[in-house]
Amino acid sequence: MDQPRRLDLARLWQDYGRRLVRYGGVTVVSTVVGLTSLFIGLYLFDWPGVFANFISVCMSTPPAYYLNRRFVWERGTGNHSASREVGPFWVMTIFGFIVSTLAIGIASLLTDVKAVLLLTQVASFGALWLLKFAFLEKYLWKDALHVHEPV
Repeated sequence: MDQPRRLDLARLWQDYGRRLVRYGGVTVVSTVVGLTSLFIGLYLFDWPGVFANFISVCMSTPPAYYLNRRFVWERGTGNHSASREVGPFWVMTIFGFIVSTLAIGIASLLTDVKAVLLLTQVASFGALWLLKFAFLEKYLWKDALHVHEPV
């Protein structure tokens, strides 16, 4: 009788662990940039939550793109293809923006507590975190690093 294939965590870690840890580090940096921008927009400029979220995403996306490209997937500083890299990265970011904006819009209807809006943004992007990693790994920079062949 054939055994069902089980999830091999050691193999997954070997294939993706290093990038996932680096991706987490980039996420920390882009989250700090995004939340700082959102905090400034909400608390210092008293912008509406949706507009502050828009500015926050625009401020955090360029560092996220460059750090992911260079540090996580180890692409050089050379050519940045608008159609193969920059455009799809922004499309993915816009998807995250839409999800977080909807969540912040709903939260804004329920409360005026700005700390809740900050947490809503973190939760929204956090929910998409692994999906974004999989997209970057499998589609955007799929040939960046050699994944080990089955033994």
